This record gives sequence, structure tokens and C-alpha cells, in this order.
Amino acid sequence: RHIWEEYIEKAEDVRHTPQGKELYSLRSQTIERVFADAKEKHSMRYTHLRGLAKLKMQVTLIFACMNLKKLAKWKRKKGMLPPFTSLCKDFLDFYLMKKQFA
Repeated sequence: RHIWEEYIEKAEDVRHTPQGKELYSLRSQTIERVFADAKEKHSMRYTHLRGLAKLKMQVTLIFACMNLKKLAKWKRKKGMLPPFTSLCKDFLDFYLMKKQFA
């Protein structure tokens, strides 16, 4: 027996309760949706790199970006970020100012 076998059995017992079954049914809308988005929107259908280290780096960066996007959307929804139009205006002002001095 593996040293975690007892914990795995407890998790399985919870999963087979009515409440656990209800939560498990939502998995396709949450966890698996993340991987589907990564596959379809972030070029993870096929690998373009060779080697485990390079692939691990790519996957880590993709999921970090996806988490940042999720955080930004959550913050905007909670009113913790300014409206998108003001962000664009600030960026455009910065870009034009930088271009003048270049």
C-alpha cells in the first residue's frame, strides 16, 4: 500500500456522497474547461518544442497567463480595476509621450 492510500480512500468516499457527486458533476464546467481553453486558444493542441524542460516552461507560462487573465477579470468585476477605456487612454498617452522623446 502506498503511504497516501488512506487519504485517497477518504477522498473517494467523499466523492461518492450525494454532495460529492454534485460537485464532481461541475468538474466538466470548471477544471476541464481550463484545459480545453488552453488547448484551443493557447496552442496546446500540439507541442512546438522539444524536451521536457522546454515544454514545462511553455505550459507554466501559458497557465500563468491564464491565471493573470482570470485575476484581472475578477478584479474588474469587483470594481478593483479602472474601466478598460481609461487603461487604453493611459497606455496611449504613455506610448505617445515615449515616442516624442525617442
